[in-house]
Amino acid sequence: MGGDFLAAVTERQRQRLLELGKHVDHAAGTTLLNQGDPAPPVLIPRSGFVKALRAAQGGTPPVIVDLLGAGDVLGFEDCLARQPSHLSYVATKPVRVLEIPQNAFHGFLDDDDQAMALIAVDLAVRQRLRNVALGFAAAKVRIRLTVFLTRLQALYGVPGEDGVVIDVGLNHTDIASAIGASPASVNAEMAKLKNEGYLSTGYKTIHVKKRLRDDGPPLSLPVAPASRPRRIPQMRIRRIAMG
Repeated sequence: MGGDFLAAVTERQRQRLLELGKHVDHAAGTTLLNQGDPAPPVLIPRSGFVKALRAAQGGTPPVIVDLLGAGDVLGFEDCLARQPSHLSYVATKPVRVLEIPQNAFHGFLDDDDQAMALIAVDLAVRQRLRNVALGFAAAKVRIRLTVFLTRLQALYGVPGEDGVVIDVGLNHTDIASAIGASPASVNAEMAKLKNEGYLSTGYKTIHVKKRLRDDGPPLSLPVAPASRPRRIPQMRIRRIAMG
């Protein structure tokens, strides 16, 4: 989400959600839910990152369709539809989630239109971002890659001394799955971006050093202009004619 869902709701709503659910810790690489799980709980990450995957058909390898972090609400669509999980969720970093049974979360939404509206707005924003990404589906790997990295930078990038750090636990194979490319082609394009000075990489970490796209977010927050010294208004003394 654009912000932490539990921080956006009221104190009364937050306490009710905490009472309805329980906190569960998962190590990196752990599967939180499998596609097809019946009556999946709603998961609200409090820390860490989770990749969402979907297989088109039984027996086919799943592809990454989204990445979610603290404040997002996982399984909301399945809860509303009262359907099995349409996605699998795997932790890419150690993650703590608030796990709320589907029926309990459904009852919470039935009683609280404000919470429903908050999640609906977030889903609308995410849907718009996904649609933008789909518009590049037929583009070359370089373009798809920079679009994906730009999105990660905008959603989860952390400003540093020399650029922006993307530390969400994805490796090159994950990125290839997310943009519909082969790992070899992603490796080749990442090497070019590094050689051209756009970024450097560590273990599942990307440090963006130069703006990847002209239509992407800046690498640093705009600095507010220095305020001018406040001008003290001069008091006018009315001149009185003498004599």
